[in-house]
Amino acid sequence: MTLTEEQIKIISERPLNDTLDRFRDKLRDNADDLRQEDIVSLLLALVGSPAAFSIPSPDGSGNVAVKLLSIIQHVRGGVVKLDQIRPLVRHVVDKSPDAIIWATVFSLINVLGPLTPPPSSIAPTFTGTPIKTSSSRLADSETRDIVEGELFEEIKKCTFRNVGGFWDKFFEPKSWRKEQKAMLKGIMTAHNGKKWTDFPTTPDEKPVWDWLRSLEEHFLADAPYKLHTTKTANQFKERKGQMDLFLQTPATKASSTFWYKDVLVVGEQKKSYDTSRFKADLLQLTRYVRGVFADQPTRRFVHAFSLCASKMELWVFDRSGAYSSGPFDIHDEPDKFARALVRYTTMDDDAMGLDTFIEREDGHRYVTLDDAHGKETKVRLDKAMVRRKAIVCRGTTCYETQNSHVAKFSWASDKRKLEMEQLELAEGRGVKGVARVVAHRQITTIAEMREGLEFPKPHKFRGDAVHFDDPPSATASANTSGNKRKSSSDHTSDNASGSKRRQSNSQKSKLAKEFNDQPSIGKDKPSLLTAGRVISDFKTTEELLESMRDAIKAHQSLYTTGNILHRDISSNNIIITQPETADGFKGMLIDLDLAKVRDSGPSGARHQTGTMQFMAVEVLRTADHTYRHDLESFFYVLLWMCARQSWSNGFAGEERPPKESLLRKWEIGNFKDIARTKEGDMTVNSLERIMGEFPGALDVVKPLCLRIRKILFPLDKDERMSFGTPAGDPDQLYRPMIAAYDETISKL
Repeated sequence: MTLTEEQIKIISERPLNDTLDRFRDKLRDNADDLRQEDIVSLLLALVGSPAAFSIPSPDGSGNVAVKLLSIIQHVRGGVVKLDQIRPLVRHVVDKSPDAIIWATVFSLINVLGPLTPPPSSIAPTFTGTPIKTSSSRLADSETRDIVEGELFEEIKKCTFRNVGGFWDKFFEPKSWRKEQKAMLKGIMTAHNGKKWTDFPTTPDEKPVWDWLRSLEEHFLADAPYKLHTTKTANQFKERKGQMDLFLQTPATKASSTFWYKDVLVVGEQKKSYDTSRFKADLLQLTRYVRGVFADQPTRRFVHAFSLCASKMELWVFDRSGAYSSGPFDIHDEPDKFARALVRYTTMDDDAMGLDTFIEREDGHRYVTLDDAHGKETKVRLDKAMVRRKAIVCRGTTCYETQNSHVAKFSWASDKRKLEMEQLELAEGRGVKGVARVVAHRQITTIAEMREGLEFPKPHKFRGDAVHFDDPPSATASANTSGNKRKSSSDHTSDNASGSKRRQSNSQKSKLAKEFNDQPSIGKDKPSLLTAGRVISDFKTTEELLESMRDAIKAHQSLYTTGNILHRDISSNNIIITQPETADGFKGMLIDLDLAKVRDSGPSGARHQTGTMQFMAVEVLRTADHTYRHDLESFFYVLLWMCARQSWSNGFAGEERPPKESLLRKWEIGNFKDIARTKEGDMTVNSLERIMGEFPGALDVVKPLCLRIRKILFPLDKDERMSFGTPAGDPDQLYRPMIAAYDETISKL
């Protein structure tokens, strides 16, 4: 295949160097009998090379890395004959020039790219881009009913029971260490062939706890993780729900306070087994898992279990939902119970779902990323600034770094362009006021974490219709940028384990698996971005208004110069910056995870995009997202900062905030209800009631809010407020909004 000038330029600027050297001897020795694992390793190495994500695919849709990942799934599923890869193998063995190797890759993509992946290899995940909604909006102090109601909206379409391969993947003792097998053998002596001999006749909480503790003391004394119960759970620092049962490393002393950041496995125990209570019991368990993800934001997945009378069910929660072993009776299948107990108390970090990609050294945490030239750069993670308190979501987490940048971890939809690509595109087009990517790396995918599992149709909860064509999806990644955000907790931890070993080269090579092209929220990718403070950390009225104004200017540049629509304007995505280090901007935009190139066709998202309390009315009603909707979101952020955030930012004086804000109704409920509420709140009278919640120090902002309301919601010929996007030049909205900010700022 003939290469284009653009392809040749990218290949020459991003050489393979020694990327493929380690495969040559093995491929040469096995040339007559190619093995699947060798082919997969070779293709993954090409995916992880500096050029793969920069070279456009031959058909112009996506890049070469994405196409190769699809082919890898065909290979793993047995769809591709290994002889079809032989030309590529021959060029690798012969040390052919990079241009020839990539030309062979293009030929391979042309032949194999259109194939459909084998159904058995597909891990169910969201088919579109998740909105940041549901439990992520709720404080830890919310009532249980509200939290669990919102959590149900997250998991109701992505909960799977009786998943095939569950036991083999997580609880198969064949590969266990000698000590684990000894523990298993010991525990089984407590079963008489018909039942567990000391299991209480009446399975009340305390007798069951005592029985579990007895098993632990007799057979699991040397296990690294220990069981805790409600008695100790009452010592939890945070109000996130007091778990019946959980496992973690032993506390340093009996009276120690527990933190969700230390919890490894969560459990729920009930006296009786009632199928009609399945939903309620699962949501209670889900509430605990939410607390674990909130305080271990870079955790990949969480193990959980329920024990109702003698019925047990084992669960795994990841960013695409929950799946289980299916229920079993611990008396009838004692080996399953024993295997679960031994495994939960002895799992290594990888099997436990901990963040094996973050290294610990000299009391600090580090992540290794690839810069623009493909060279590894080690970044120290300092204070956590942003985290999501939901389960099924992008799990965006940001840390300050030692070099005044921001390290961002998030799960990205593989149905959409990676944020890194959007940011690089914006920079290349001369966009001003938007964060710049310094380095990045992809870590893992939901498909990889669910490899080997066979999923049935989603569980259908009573009274709720579940559609299999709308399951969850996920990819996790990290990048670094220079913009800092406010911490949501001084106790946020990215891992429950206190120590991590530095990854070996062989382990690091597995990072390529993070680029799995299965339907998923996406690949977990850390990125290093530019520096600042999140807008909710504003200290003065002037700082708030100048940052908001300049962020709107940044949005204008992104849209008109970069031809990119942001689609997720929120308080977490506007940062306060120093103009001398940010192209003169006092406020900038970050987080292009949900951004879309204008007129580029469908984005792959099947859901509204944005953050619930800031989403525009029409977007809540499923209208196509426009620049005007983002400007409406900017207005909602301003109102939120003044009516809600300002009270905790030192603007109150002797005043007291309202007991319950009117904006509370922007957080709770379904899209339809929130849209109706916002529509009503944008009348003059309703807006004045909202502004009545501003502290007196922000009275100067009220005329600005009324002026912006008039710009965004003009009256039509029938004197109805218009929520639509006007035809013509977008400057007709940008110009008056920026001028309104300028005039208010000049009066401060």
